[in-house]
Amino acid sequence: MEERNYVVQALIIRSKNFKENDKLITFYSPEKGKQTAIAKGVLKEKSSLRGSVQPFCYCRLSLAKGRGNLDIITQGQVIEPFLRLRTDLERIAYASYIAELLNISVPEKKPDSGLFALLLAAFSLLELHDDLPLTRHFFELKLLAALGLAPYLERCMVCGRRGLGTQFYLSPFRGGLVCAACHDSQQFLISPGTVQVIRHLLNCPLAKVPNLKISPQCEKELQQVLDNYLDYHLEYMARARGVLQQLLADN
Repeated sequence: MEERNYVVQALIIRSKNFKENDKLITFYSPEKGKQTAIAKGVLKEKSSLRGSVQPFCYCRLSLAKGRGNLDIITQGQVIEPFLRLRTDLERIAYASYIAELLNISVPEKKPDSGLFALLLAAFSLLELHDDLPLTRHFFELKLLAALGLAPYLERCMVCGRRGLGTQFYLSPFRGGLVCAACHDSQQFLISPGTVQVIRHLLNCPLAKVPNLKISPQCEKELQQVLDNYLDYHLEYMARARGVLQQLLADN
C-alpha cells in the first residue's frame, strides 16, 4: 500500500498560479520523476513554502496524497537556491529553456536518477560558469542521449561508409551524419570541427565542461543544427527558446 506522506529531493522546473493563493509546482525528483503538486497558500506573504518552491530551486519537499490527481506540498527545505538563476536575466532565460526542454521530453512520474543528475548539473553550471551556450548544448546532447536520440556520428546513415570525407550533413530524420554523396535538401551541412565538438560533449564528464572552449562560428553552427534536430525529434519548439533568442538578439 502506497504511503500517504512522502519526501522527495526535487528541482523546481515550473510554477503556475492556481486559485487565489495557491500554485501548481512542477518538479523533477529521482524518487518520482516529473510531477506536479499543489503548494497551498504559497502566495501569502508569510507562507513557509515560498522559498523552497521558487523556480530552479533544489529542495527537499514533503508531500501528502491528495484526493484527486494532485498531491499537496506540505513542507519544503532549500538545499541549493541557485540564486543567480533567478536574478540574472540571461541565466533566467537559459535555465527556463533547459527546464522546459526537460518538461516536454519526459512523461509524468517516470523516475530517472540520471536525468535528475543531468538537470542538477546543468543548473549548477549555469550558476557557477559564464559560458551559458556551452551549458545549453551540453544539456541538449546529454538529454538526447538519455532519450536514446543522440545523433550517430561514426558512419553515413544511408550508405554506411566510414570516413565521410570533408563535408558532413546532419540528418534529423536519419538520426545522424550523412555523407556528401547521400545528402538531400532536408539535411544540414556541418563542419568536421562541430562534429568533433558534438562527439566531445556527448562523452564529456561534468567536471571538464567548464574547461572547454569553442569558437563563435562553431557555437553558431552547433546551435542551428541542434535546434533543427531537437525540433524534429521532440516535435515542439520550446517557448523558452523564443525568450532566449530575443535576449541574444538584444545583446
